Amino acid sequence: MVMVERRKNAFFSMDTFERIGLTAAFCFFLYLIWSSSSELESQLKANTDQFAVVHDLQIEYKGEVQNWKNVLLRSNSQASLAQNWTAFETQHKKVADAAKQGILQNDVRAINVKLQAFIEAHAENLALYKKSSEILAQHNFDPRQADASVKGIDQPPLKILEEADAEMEDEKVRANGRLIAKSNNRIEQSLVALLLLMLIAIWRPRR
Repeated sequence: MVMVERRKNAFFSMDTFERIGLTAAFCFFLYLIWSSSSELESQLKANTDQFAVVHDLQIEYKGEVQNWKNVLLRSNSQASLAQNWTAFETQHKKVADAAKQGILQNDVRAINVKLQAFIEAHAENLALYKKSSEILAQHNFDPRQADASVKGIDQPPLKILEEADAEMEDEKVRANGRLIAKSNNRIEQSLVALLLLMLIAIWRPRR
């Protein structure tokens, strides 16, 4: 009688152990599914921030163009010209630094080539704008001739940025696709493991 009771307790202990093991494995694979989804969300957000560099650069560059308009239209003395030129030059430097930083943060060659082309065109324009500001002062702050001397020079750099932004958007789509495929693969593997655990739980011998 004592031996029978001991056997029952032994069987009960093994059965309990198996259930605990299956439950732990089940929870582990559920965690892997949650972790994969959470990690994918974080990586997609990081990609959005990374690939927004050129888009943000366009916004800053358009701010620079607006500052140049302020130089032309709001300068009516040497003092106001100096003040407006300083604001323009500060924004120009901010844009140039952002473009250089964009190259350092990006590893897509086609985009970096365009950013380098923008940096060069952007630097060349600064000398032209400086000359235009001198024309403005020479003509008693009448903006017409000064404006004509630099008319349209802001467009080529902007076009380069637009092309780089389109390249960046394509690269973001490709990168996100790779991340989604990798995450889906991990989730599918975890689901298969969960299914196997369910089958084991259903078909394992009862003691």
